[in-house]
Amino acid sequence: MKTLLFLTPVLFLMACGQSGEAQASATEAQGTTEAEWIHDDLDAALAQAAETGKPVFVDMYADWCGPCRMLADDYFSRDDYKEVLSSCVLVKINTDNNQALAARYGIQSIPTLILMDSQGNEIDRITGVMGSPESFLPMIEEFIAQGL
Repeated sequence: MKTLLFLTPVLFLMACGQSGEAQASATEAQGTTEAEWIHDDLDAALAQAAETGKPVFVDMYADWCGPCRMLADDYFSRDDYKEVLSSCVLVKINTDNNQALAARYGIQSIPTLILMDSQGNEIDRITGVMGSPESFLPMIEEFIAQGL
């Protein structure tokens, strides 16, 4: 019985250590497919677009905005969205912290997604979230295709 009581914590610690290592490996692997967003720096995104020839996908959002969080957590985090978004330079602009930029682009409601060329010229925009992630994806694909 004493042996069993001693082995139980040891086995538990070994199992936790292995799952922690597995979790770290999974996190590292996921990081390689993670869409890279530039935060609050449209100029950097435009410069990267000029270098790469990609359009700029701008996500105008606010931290307090429920639909904005839903886009980030439930839509843009999906592998199918990451694949589509990989054809763009991605930038998130917090409208609370960048009110002048939001005003310059006439943002009246969030989330607002703007597709731009590398000079910052607007190609198209989508305001709001429409439907499930599955039904919204084709709209995003068509939206991005306009800039390719």
